[in-house]
Amino acid sequence: MSCQVEQIADCGDISSLARALFVFERDDANWLSQCSVSLSSCGNLLAVGFKNRLCLLTTQWISSTDSNTYLISWSGTLPSDITALLALSICPSQQSSQNGPDWFCILVGFKNGSIGFYTNTGHLLLLEKLDDKPVLKISCHTGTYGTLQDDIHILFQNCECIVSGSGLFQTLRNAKAQLAKVQAGVQGDYSVDSRNIGIRKWIFSDQGIINDAAVVGLELKNSYDHLLAASTYGGYGVWYRSIPPVNSLILGAGVTPYVGFHYALEGGTTPPLQDVARTVANRIKSALPGWLGGGTTESQSAPEPQVRSEQLIMRAGLYDSQRHGTVVAVSPDRRLAAVADNVGRVAVLDVQRGHLIRLFKGYRDAQCAFVQMFDIDNKKPQLSVVKEIQRAIFLIIYNPKKGLIDIRLMQRGNRVAVFTATKNGKLIYNTCGLVGAEKNYTHKKLNLPEFQCVLMDPDGKLKKFNIPFFYALEGENSDRSKDLHALRDLRDYFKKTPNDSEDYATEIVNKVSALQTLELQKHCLELLIRKYEISPKIVMACLEVFWDKLNNDKVTEEEEKNKQYFANLSLVTLFYRHINNEDTEDMNSLINKVYSYFGFDIDFNVTQEKSDNEENTEFCLLEDDNCILERLLHLAQENDYKEHQHSKVTFADNKTSTYKEFISCFVLEEKGKHISLKPDTTVDKLNSLASDTFKSIFKINDVQMLTSFVRESNIEPKEIVKLVILHIMNMPLEEISIELIDKLIAVLHYLCSVTEEATNITYNETSQWWQSIRDMLVDMPCPLKSMTVAMACKAVGKIFESKSMEGDEGAWVSVTKENAKWRILIGKLEDISLLSIILMFKDTFKGESLPKLQVSDININLKYIYTRGKGSVTELIAKWLCAMGVAPGAIVANELLEIFSSQDPDSIDPEDDDPNYIFMQNNKNLVDDNTKIFKWLSLLRRQFPLSTSANYILANMCWEYAMDWQKNTQKLEDLSAVVTCLQHISNLHLRLGLFSIIWSTYIKHLFEAGCRLVNKVGRLPKDPLCVQDVGFNSAKLISFLEITTTYLDNFLLCAKTSNEQEKQTIQFEKIWDESMPSLVEVAQDTKNVNNDILILNYQISCTIYFQCHFNVKYSKPLENLFDIEYQYIFDALTGNVTQREINLKASEKVRNPRLKFLTRLIRAAIETITIKDTGGPYKTYIDDECVYWIDKISSLAELWNVDNEFIKRQQVVGFYHLGFDSLAENLLSSVSNPEEVLPPLVAITTQRLKHSQTNSSNQPEWIVTVPPHLYKRLQNTALDNSIPAQPSLDTTVTVLRQILYQIRKKSSDPLIDVQSNIKLAELMIETCEILLRKKL
Repeated sequence: MSCQVEQIADCGDISSLARALFVFERDDANWLSQCSVSLSSCGNLLAVGFKNRLCLLTTQWISSTDSNTYLISWSGTLPSDITALLALSICPSQQSSQNGPDWFCILVGFKNGSIGFYTNTGHLLLLEKLDDKPVLKISCHTGTYGTLQDDIHILFQNCECIVSGSGLFQTLRNAKAQLAKVQAGVQGDYSVDSRNIGIRKWIFSDQGIINDAAVVGLELKNSYDHLLAASTYGGYGVWYRSIPPVNSLILGAGVTPYVGFHYALEGGTTPPLQDVARTVANRIKSALPGWLGGGTTESQSAPEPQVRSEQLIMRAGLYDSQRHGTVVAVSPDRRLAAVADNVGRVAVLDVQRGHLIRLFKGYRDAQCAFVQMFDIDNKKPQLSVVKEIQRAIFLIIYNPKKGLIDIRLMQRGNRVAVFTATKNGKLIYNTCGLVGAEKNYTHKKLNLPEFQCVLMDPDGKLKKFNIPFFYALEGENSDRSKDLHALRDLRDYFKKTPNDSEDYATEIVNKVSALQTLELQKHCLELLIRKYEISPKIVMACLEVFWDKLNNDKVTEEEEKNKQYFANLSLVTLFYRHINNEDTEDMNSLINKVYSYFGFDIDFNVTQEKSDNEENTEFCLLEDDNCILERLLHLAQENDYKEHQHSKVTFADNKTSTYKEFISCFVLEEKGKHISLKPDTTVDKLNSLASDTFKSIFKINDVQMLTSFVRESNIEPKEIVKLVILHIMNMPLEEISIELIDKLIAVLHYLCSVTEEATNITYNETSQWWQSIRDMLVDMPCPLKSMTVAMACKAVGKIFESKSMEGDEGAWVSVTKENAKWRILIGKLEDISLLSIILMFKDTFKGESLPKLQVSDININLKYIYTRGKGSVTELIAKWLCAMGVAPGAIVANELLEIFSSQDPDSIDPEDDDPNYIFMQNNKNLVDDNTKIFKWLSLLRRQFPLSTSANYILANMCWEYAMDWQKNTQKLEDLSAVVTCLQHISNLHLRLGLFSIIWSTYIKHLFEAGCRLVNKVGRLPKDPLCVQDVGFNSAKLISFLEITTTYLDNFLLCAKTSNEQEKQTIQFEKIWDESMPSLVEVAQDTKNVNNDILILNYQISCTIYFQCHFNVKYSKPLENLFDIEYQYIFDALTGNVTQREINLKASEKVRNPRLKFLTRLIRAAIETITIKDTGGPYKTYIDDECVYWIDKISSLAELWNVDNEFIKRQQVVGFYHLGFDSLAENLLSSVSNPEEVLPPLVAITTQRLKHSQTNSSNQPEWIVTVPPHLYKRLQNTALDNSIPAQPSLDTTVTVLRQILYQIRKKSSDPLIDVQSNIKLAELMIETCEILLRKKL
């Protein structure tokens, strides 16, 4: 591995960034280098500022270009021109395994001396003004391991401000939390208390001009250095402290001196006494009255500066009148500093001693940065062991004028690498990791930035520096250093020389022969294969050179590993060249050496001769398998079968890139019996390798040589077999033909001939080698292709069996255990293949259908069927039928058609009242109108006779519709489909179990919520309340209650009749040995429900549904109409509570409320009657809806033990009240106790006479006509406007006469009260007749 400059990202369309920053590109092409730029420590956020515009860019992976791109996430205008930027990654407040930032804070330094703190969404958190001069630089330095204090350093022209991170980041977190509340609308505005932020301001002195400065940090002196400094600074007689003071060092670059060492005493300084006195005097004076010389209320004293400044002491400096320091950069360990000046020099200083140790020339306007590397594979080692790991510091110098990058090792100052880069770029130096960590947060790894140094080109490309650690280990004269130079020379040769030039291969071999170290030899081979894609022939020539250099006498462990790698690489390359029909004579010498190393006894020059047996062997499918395969391929073609998730295999453009991919998939470093594939190879890479291998093998001139190819290369034959099978699985189905399968059999035969584990098939034993192939086929996604390969493997096994029996002429031919295994597997795959083919068919069901479900495509294979258990086939068929909306009646009719068609036609009597036969005849048209659907369903019934029972399918369809309804409870048609499917299940025990499971799983909780809501409101709730509590509006609530009432009605009926039928045995095909119980098994074994509890739930459902449908107002119906608490009723149905004795007979406490409730319902039902005007003297009433609802209400009354006579009486009263006199007259004859109806009828007649008086044109005569006793009754009665305003006195007389007739007919001796009402009714009849005669 060599030193590299690698692109990590770009800024996409750089012109869009320029437009966002309001930059005119035509004015300056290098405008990006003039911007303020900062990259976050994790590399996810890039901040770019120009004048008063700020753009924040976040990284995003672009798959089309296979690279990261920074896209603009926010841009905006800030209050002042930007002079400095710093993007900080804020540490999360809690421990996390990801070690990533919680959020980002962008620090912006302005020209007016202010500094702003912004979120990554552009919101301002805090703005502080620290000085009047522009901000020159903002930095944060967390040290070698990222564990130092995360203070913020802000540089001005004459001072440096240190912001304490402990108070700052807590304040920023609080500000961000308040901002989130403001954005959420919780509070109106937010304010930030910045008093907890500690800020120190240090003023530079004794240095003329400060161009740049860097805070080095604490300087811990020993006693000797302290005494030496004191004597040097103050002379012999100076007073000194006995304990060395703790100072902070700030390194300043500028003029006179061009490098200054400034010190600040830690712990703060006590303000001078006169300053204290002056402050106290000012405060006393301001408190006095104005006439005593105090300040007035209007006048305000000048504001004191917020930040107290401290003077820095410059103890030393580097003086050069012609040299001006421009840039200073401090190393991560704070021991070294690089200072660039105006004369093109870069000076490296030992900060602790104050010595100039290196001086590099030729770098005008240089930009400097340090990179520290650790001797470990991981970028960030564990913090617990980091001090035991070696590290090195490299200095990166970028010359923007020349476009050069120079990398130097700081231990010795020697140059490591020089790269050509674009001119006028920008070097970004990151010195801090995650900041703002709380006390309880601990870093497990080094808290270093992801990219310590990044070069940003003028076109927006960002590049990092990859520096191997071994550059710091040894000197220039070492073998490693020579090898590095040789590799560098080899790379230059590749760049400058075309690969078709003369002596290309010879020159490469000569150059690599100079390599001496094993590590770089191996690296060179990897470089040749992976990066430069050198041909296998040249690679092998280089490998032979390296092999000859290995010491065979005393082999170290490292040499042994490399020797193993070289040997495996040569063998894999040999196989690759063999299958690509390449001449391998140039490898004979190398391969013989490798064979000698492994101890192989193979004569390389002997070619395997074809035997007579091989020539006479027929490679073809067995006859039975051939017929099965042709039938399924025909069905697949007829059904336009497309397998799921067809792998997209991309083929290599040339052989060298194919060779690179081929080699990368094998394990070469480990020693084993055979060479195998890497277990962690990605699926795409494995598919590509399988495609290349398959194409190459099938193009071999002599397939029989495949056996010797695999044996000579020592590759595990099973791996090659799996690659061939994998490509068959990825091939389009239309490309698979009988001819291809025959050749596949030959290839598999010669591949398996390599190992005796595959060829030695014992009669009564299972071959583990072949069993692994069978396990692989079970997991494959396409069962049809798996079956094809299984048939080919079975044919290969048959060939090996026949060869093993040739020696024994009298052997009894029998089926071996291996053959039986293949037959069982092929049979199962045949079933699943047929299933997968048929389930791809889609059609629209003609006729009355169920809702169509959106069913995602399922990858059906044998493993899926195995793992899903016994009911998996039924479940898949149910999903398929639900996707087409097939009616349940059609499924049952199709099954009955098959049953009756299999019987003797003479035994079927069309006049027989067999309900199954009648049902079949009534629904036969649904099957006839959808012949394609039921053609495939019948084919599945023949293949899976047990799993395709209509009851099983309908049970699973119920479950599918219930699950789909749960996803979107607004789709009530799905819930209605559940009821429809349940009604068509003939197995009552199965139906009852499904009723119970679906109720408790899907319906119960929503039904309970709806009932609670209606009970709380006392009527049909408004839409907002419905949506809040149950998720849909009031209209949907009524429909939901209607469906649940029907559901519970059918549930109750099934519970009452299920005991009349014996339980049926649940049976499935013998595909599964042991599995989880299926849905139908669980449903049929569900314990019986308590019928009394079920009846109570049905009563509640009817009550709430009727109340909501008619919008009847009734307060707390669940509490006032039921004796038992409703929560127990809900829970007891699902068995969640302890069962207790239930008495369905209601108490007297709820009887009257129930009668009132039923009366309101009856009245609401009667109000649904409409009158149709026929033009004749008689009215026509449309009362179908009323009759329907009266029947429903009567059912509820029966459950409540309310006599049906009460319902009839209330109907008569309701009809007469609303003016439907003929309906009331007709119903009176069926009332058993008409005397109980007479009082309300007399009261209604009183109201009618009162309305007649009001509407009379001659009221005085009307009053005279009415008897005084009756008129007095009318006067004492208030007018009821619910009575029709224009009563018909003619029909009134008819109704009253009918009631009197019924009373005399059915009651021989009426009571006194009844007699008084009878007399009053007779008086009303006479009065009405008189009024009719007089036409009043």
